[in-house]
Amino acid sequence: MFVLKALTVVIAGWLTYLAVSRMMGQLEAARAQARVKPQRRQAPKRLRQDPRTGVYYPEE
Repeated sequence: MFVLKALTVVIAGWLTYLAVSRMMGQLEAARAQARVKPQRRQAPKRLRQDPRTGVYYPEE
């Protein structure tokens, strides 16, 4: 009976450790902030249509 109780306590402790470590990892991830570089605005590319096929392609 003692072995069963000890095994139950060990398993409960192990599961508690896993749960706490996962929660701490999520807390750390939530605290992290992304560093976003501002993107420079580019002029939109003009498209030209091929008169034979009707396909558009960018002007260069």
